[in-house]
Amino acid sequence: MNFSSYTRIFAIFLIVLQVNSTCIHNSKELDDQCSTYCYQVVKPLLKYVNTVQSMTQEHNQLQHIIKLQAESIKNLNELIKSKDKLSESCESQNQYQKKLIDQYEIQLTTLKLEISSKDLEIKDLKSENIKTKELQTEITATKQASSCLGKLTNIQTLRVPIIETMAVPCDSNLPEAGAGWTVIQCRKDGSVNFNRTWSEYREGFGNLHGEFFLGLEKIHLLTQSQPHELFVFLGDFFNETRYARYNNFVIGNEFEFYELKVLGNYSGTAPDSMQPHINQKFSTPDRYNHTSNNCAQTYNSGWWFSKCYWCNLNGEYKYFGNDEDDYSIRWNAWKLQSMKFAQMMIRPIE
Repeated sequence: MNFSSYTRIFAIFLIVLQVNSTCIHNSKELDDQCSTYCYQVVKPLLKYVNTVQSMTQEHNQLQHIIKLQAESIKNLNELIKSKDKLSESCESQNQYQKKLIDQYEIQLTTLKLEISSKDLEIKDLKSENIKTKELQTEITATKQASSCLGKLTNIQTLRVPIIETMAVPCDSNLPEAGAGWTVIQCRKDGSVNFNRTWSEYREGFGNLHGEFFLGLEKIHLLTQSQPHELFVFLGDFFNETRYARYNNFVIGNEFEFYELKVLGNYSGTAPDSMQPHINQKFSTPDRYNHTSNNCAQTYNSGWWFSKCYWCNLNGEYKYFGNDEDDYSIRWNAWKLQSMKFAQMMIRPIE
């Protein structure tokens, strides 16, 4: 109940008192009249008061509801603010995630480009690998065509540049040497005379099934077509055998007098007798190409003489030659006696 309601009630109370004070000193008839009058006057006022009280209660209830709604609105506003902050945070997070996604897309694009580049490199490498395999196959075929690799021990035909083809003996029977050797010289029974001219040593002579010298020009073409190694197999008249192996054998052309240019590293059981002959030109009895006396004419053979020799596998075939017999087939680092057997072979380096 507010202040105006109390004011109205107080006014009604004063009116009632005024009426009652007027009626107190009158007669009974007047009392009845006053009562009736007072009832008629007061009843509406009381009804009004009740109405005002009822309205006041409703007003208070409404005020309470309004207060509750105000608190609810306040809470909702705070909730809205909280949601706005959360929304801002989410928006910020979304923007950050979008930046990350953009970065990842850039990285993904870069990786795709790198993968594409690597795919092209792999494709090129595969192509190069195929070409390499083809080249290796071609090289292997060339090696096999121009050597005794993969061929049986027999007379075989090789394909070599310039002279196209040549017949050579192949040997794969020596356990010490292994397979695939091209025999370029053989001495075993004295059936062939090795006291020959320059042109004969250049072209080759003898019997490929027995004693022979393949020919300096053919040996030169073989050793220049691809790297070769040299294997020398020796046997004495006491049936003892030894060997010497050199891992890079090269001789020059005719303009260089078929110089023994390279031998490479030595290995074997017959002590090395070839190294002193490196860088020596080939000489024959009719053509000597060294600075000392004509060793080829003295020892009746063609060889890479050097004052005159440490070895001479083209010397005269002597049965049981003694220490003083310098004309025979010799390998002095092993023994100062004639050899019963001597065979020179070459093979492409694997």
